[in-house]
Amino acid sequence: MSADNGTAPFALRTVLVLVAVGVVGFIAFLLLTAYGEDLKPSQRPGAHALAPSAVGFAGAADLVRRVRGSVKMVRGDGDLDTADTLVITLDPTTDPAALDKILKRRAELPTMLVLPKWLVLPRRDRPDWVMSFGKIPGDKVAEQIGKIAKVQLSDNAEGLRTLSGEGLVPVVTEVGEEEYLPDFLDARNKMLAARVKDRQLIIVADPDLLDNQGLKTLAGAERAIRLLDAFGQDGVAFDLTLHGFGQNPNLLKLAFEPPFLPLTLCLLVAALLAGWHAMLRFGPALPEARGVAFGKRAIAENGAALLRLAKRRHRTGDRYAALIRDAAAGATGAPSNLPAEALDRYLDRLDKTGEPFTAMAERAGHAQDTRALLDAARALHQWKRTVTREH
Repeated sequence: MSADNGTAPFALRTVLVLVAVGVVGFIAFLLLTAYGEDLKPSQRPGAHALAPSAVGFAGAADLVRRVRGSVKMVRGDGDLDTADTLVITLDPTTDPAALDKILKRRAELPTMLVLPKWLVLPRRDRPDWVMSFGKIPGDKVAEQIGKIAKVQLSDNAEGLRTLSGEGLVPVVTEVGEEEYLPDFLDARNKMLAARVKDRQLIIVADPDLLDNQGLKTLAGAERAIRLLDAFGQDGVAFDLTLHGFGQNPNLLKLAFEPPFLPLTLCLLVAALLAGWHAMLRFGPALPEARGVAFGKRAIAENGAALLRLAKRRHRTGDRYAALIRDAAAGATGAPSNLPAEALDRYLDRLDKTGEPFTAMAERAGHAQDTRALLDAARALHQWKRTVTREH
């Protein structure tokens, strides 16, 4: 058996490095758990402004950013009231009730509604890309926006989707002092995009006017900019709430965002200080105390605890009086062969100014509660100190 030389198995620097790595790893785990979905938007293909696939609108958002300098992504309900032109892109699974709720909030604000067209599935080799297997029937799309406007959708000879219906007018923009119809009409003057009368709403029938595959040419990019400028607004925003990117309540996110971020930092600093204090504590660790202590004191304390549990402490007065009698007799030199009565008379004569010993012993023996017992015990103890000259 090797002798213990008292050295620690790990150096202090090693322990500090392990603790630091553990803390950083735990915080990183919390952050990735809270923001994991937001950090990988391209892994969720679809008709939204973060998707780089052919039917996505990441190209339109990047085009606005390059031309206007910035673009806004609407992730929360509080941002839906923006004064910028809000582009709402739909897919086949969009909830009509949720769409109607957003459009009612923006009844007086410029809004552009891009209808879905393509049926797609994610590719296995590239999850952020899609493959098409047909078009969505026009009547199905019309039903999806039935609460907003009564429209008819059809495909022309060029494969472009057009719309018609009551209350729809072609998109008109102003350049200088002239009004002109941009190329949002097909060869037969059918509308590719239309404006709803008396509303700040434009419905885009063919998403290829704005999606990534429609921006593959310079002409397509110029047409997309003209469409986004139809309201004359400088700012453009893309809605992401309908595609599951909304900032839903999340306790982890709340912990790392204002106004709770300062509290989180304070708790982190307090935890670090507590750990530092634990590492640099003063003195060696205290040994674990025994469950049952050794010695007469432990026996006395256990006996007292039993009497306290049994509620019989006030019945121990006569035994305490007997202890005081023996101690006082031995200390004052009383003959050892005196009968009990003679010893009591002897003890009564030791202090002629105070209460006789027998009276105090009787009070202790007949105590009815703990308070009476303590009063009699104090009197006996003080009498003993007086007659034995301990004071």
